[in-house]
Amino acid sequence: MKPLSYRVNSTRIPVYIGDSDSPLMSQLRSAQRAAVVVDSTVATLYKNLLDEISSVDAAVVSIFHATEENKCLGKVEELLTLFLEKNIRRDSVLFAIGGGVTGDLAGFVAAVYQRGIGYVHVPTTLLAMVDSSVGGKVGVNHSVGKNMIGAFHQPNSIVMNTKFLDTLPKEELTCGLGEIVKYAVLSGEPFFDFLEKNHLKLLNKEKRSLQKIVRMSVETKKRYVEKDPRELGVRTHLNLGHTIGHAIEAATGYNKFKHGEAVLMGLLAEAHIAMHMKLLRPSSFERILKMVRLIARRRDEQVSLEETLSRMAYDKKMKSGKVRFVLPNGIGKVVIRDDVPMNSVVDAMKFVAADGLLALV
Repeated sequence: MKPLSYRVNSTRIPVYIGDSDSPLMSQLRSAQRAAVVVDSTVATLYKNLLDEISSVDAAVVSIFHATEENKCLGKVEELLTLFLEKNIRRDSVLFAIGGGVTGDLAGFVAAVYQRGIGYVHVPTTLLAMVDSSVGGKVGVNHSVGKNMIGAFHQPNSIVMNTKFLDTLPKEELTCGLGEIVKYAVLSGEPFFDFLEKNHLKLLNKEKRSLQKIVRMSVETKKRYVEKDPRELGVRTHLNLGHTIGHAIEAATGYNKFKHGEAVLMGLLAEAHIAMHMKLLRPSSFERILKMVRLIARRRDEQVSLEETLSRMAYDKKMKSGKVRFVLPNGIGKVVIRDDVPMNSVVDAMKFVAADGLLALV
């Protein structure tokens, strides 16, 4: 695989996109000592790969049950204890093989273990490939909010083998496409047009289309990361759909909606807010609405409006006590606003519920 790459300060991080295990195994074998954290689902579905990894003498393998509930400080301590007992050193490399939960948790362990060791991110879901694996944001959840405990710790490299997507359940595919819709709105007409024309190929897991959309998403995200590696400015735009999306996840205990599904709902709600604040043309809103309808699953999961609004108060983008929203003001344009009327948020949530994406209570 010929890698893409992005730069943070003077460091180049290669991103391999293809359908081969070779980049993973060559890096694993070249490591002086390796700690490997593998999602339990991946370990079950890809036993041959796990056997190959386990055969590497210098590898310490830990199987991780990747749930949002397990993305916590308790699991961090378990892994730290294991690596200390197995004499993982400061010059060791941690390999995170799994979806976003595995990458976030293992990456955070790499960031804090003996003040930081290198790690290689091997995302196995569409969401992790296009989102959490790129950019160095790692962390765990707190009962108050998602990803409230974390760090910026860039990987040594990222290896994306799209063969993992062959076994990806439909709901996980939809989850990844939720973030891809966000990238399409951020990137502009060429990306959005491609998604409009090829969404069925993506839903049917057509390999070339998947590899292309993953590459397009990584290229979009890397532009933000290179300009703003620590999310102090323009990288905040990547939170489009997340102010409301994260609040929905938190209000439902992180166990009713996949992250990408929540982002889709948040994106639609925030586009609705932008239209009613006269920031977004109705024609652009209709394109976003149509795209969300093509991708999203119809759901009747109950979501408390009061709890969702309350959870927004813990959003990490808050400044001077005000909730900041990333609002689309065109295909390829966004604006950050902290003057969104609460009644506009309520109306937007009611619109999302009326469209059948959730049941508001």
